[in-house]
This record gives sequence, C-alpha cells and structure tokens, in this order.
Amino acid sequence: MLDKYRAGLLLLVVSLLAACGEQAKQSTDEMDNIVRPAKLAQVGASNNNDALNFPAVIQAKKSSLLSFQVSGIITNLAVTDGMEVKQGQLLGQLDTRDYKTKLAQAQAQFENADVEYKRALSLSDKGAISKRDLAKLKADFEVKQSLLSSAKKALDDTSLHAPFSGHIAKVMRENQEFVTSSVEVFSLLSLNELEAKIDLPSKIIIHSKDAKGSDLEAYVILDAAPEYRIKATFKEAALEADQQLQTYEVIFGFDAIDELVILPGMSAKVLFNNIVSSEGSNEIKVPLNAIGNDGQRTFVWVVDPKTMAVHKRFVVLDAGVGQELGVLSGLSLNETIVVAGIDGLVEGAVVRPWVK
Repeated sequence: MLDKYRAGLLLLVVSLLAACGEQAKQSTDEMDNIVRPAKLAQVGASNNNDALNFPAVIQAKKSSLLSFQVSGIITNLAVTDGMEVKQGQLLGQLDTRDYKTKLAQAQAQFENADVEYKRALSLSDKGAISKRDLAKLKADFEVKQSLLSSAKKALDDTSLHAPFSGHIAKVMRENQEFVTSSVEVFSLLSLNELEAKIDLPSKIIIHSKDAKGSDLEAYVILDAAPEYRIKATFKEAALEADQQLQTYEVIFGFDAIDELVILPGMSAKVLFNNIVSSEGSNEIKVPLNAIGNDGQRTFVWVVDPKTMAVHKRFVVLDAGVGQELGVLSGLSLNETIVVAGIDGLVEGAVVRPWVK
C-alpha cells in the first residue's frame, strides 16, 4: 500500500515538472516573438556650414624607453618623473667597479701584446723570426686590441645619457636595484613636437582638396582648453582602412605653445576649414538617445523596413555636444533607426513604431 502511494506521488511530481517546463518554454517562445514598441526616425541631413572636426588623441612625436646596455647595480638615478632634460644629460649610473677592473686587465694584456708584436716586427726586418710566428703575434695583438675596445665601451655604457631633449615621463627602477641589459629604466618624451591622431572617414579623404593633405588647413583644439586653436600640419596617413568603420588613421603634427602644458594622452579634436564631405554642407545627425556604446565602439540600431528587425550598426561620430551628434560614417540618408528605448534591444529583435 505504501509503495503504491509513493508511486502515485512520484507520478504527480513528474507531471507537475513537465507542465512547468512546457509553460516555461511557451513563455520563452512568447518573449522571442514579442514585437517591441520603439520610437523610430528616418535619417536625414541637416545643413551645417561649420568647419568639420574629428576626435583626436595627443601623442609625442619623439618617445623612447631607455635602458642600460650592460648589467649592474644602479648607484645613481640622476632624474625624477617629469624632469626636463637636455640631450646628452646624465640620467643614470651603474656601479663601475667590476668594469674598471676588467678594463685594467684588458689594458695590461693589450700592452703586453703590443710590446711582443712590435719586437716581432723588428726581428722580422732582420729575418730572425718566421712569418708564421709573426702572423700569430699579430693576431694576438688584434684580439687584445678588440678586447680593450670592448672593455672601454662596457665602462662607458654604465652611464646612460639622454638621446634627445625632452621630459622624463617615468623612472621605472630604483637606486641599488640590479638591472640586466635592455631592461627599461626611463621613459623619455619630447613635448615640444607633438602629434594629434584621428580616424578620418574614407568619404572625407576622397573628397579632400589634396589626397596627400598638403593643402589642408588644420588646427588642434584641446578639450580642456577650447579657447586655443593650434596650427597643425599633415604628417602621415595609413594606407589601409579599418574594415568595419572604413576610417583611416591620420597623423597631424604641431608644436607646443607656451600658454599650455600639453601631454600625451590628452583628448582633443582636429578642425578643418577647407575640406568638405561628399554631401557638401549636409551632415547626417542623430539624436543622442539613439547612440549606444559597447565599451569600445559606438553604434545605432538600424531597422530593416521589410522585416522591422533591428541590426546593430557601428558608426563614427563627429566631436561635439548637444542633443544631436553628427555621424561621419556608418549611416546613409533615409535609413530608419531607433531613436528611443535602445537599452532593451538585441540583434534581430522586431519592433513597431511607438505611438502615444
């Protein structure tokens, strides 16, 4: 009797679990088929006669990670973080005792070989020494001479000097620390000659007045000091585009100005006064609420007019603030995008126009 009761109870539990599973599956299927209301808008152009500008990152034209060419214990760090240095200035010094000892040994061996070789040359003039012995003494002299040069260079390499004038960005080691050759000790930057790196859309490059950029009138404007406009010059451009965004990395150079302390990593924008896009003065703009970010790139949700499914589209935005931002690449006129309620969207979700 008890076994029948247990069997019946087990059958009831299995039935309930099966029913719950089927209900959960139906709920999931219903969620997948939900048509979400979303505020939609068709992409249009707005007249914008302002100069074009693009987000930029500042970097140093000259930068170098410096290391000693020999191993040893650091006995003197002659500079600190942020210090300005001149070309040739001493930055650091290793313990020289072992290198001085090796130099003295090499010097003594060279002097002995020099004396022996000179004596052999004198004997050779008199025919008192064989050519084979003379050649052997000459070879020994040249080896000792080479070892002496190496010992002198090794001692010189215990001192590290600035290869160019600039600022010490960081001192990465400490006094009395043992370092091997090629271990980085200092980071040196030249802050007089700076660069601004931007990503330029292909449609801007192809319609610029000069593909090489020699005629571009460009200025760097720091985000932290928008009142200063610094003249910039085209330096170089990547020949391969980013495959997704169709943008090209372009470098503009500019000189530091006395009024500002400009450091690598600062955000800025590069402004052009004489470059136009393929649409002339028309610029695509989208509402701020339509723009998402996945942590690396910005995107909008584009609606397929046939299926009403949404698809993520990565875009390049113009620098600026306000309720609308210009789109430099990634969108075309007359496409439909979601302009509100983007947080709950996933790839392929179906939407319908939202109405009050």
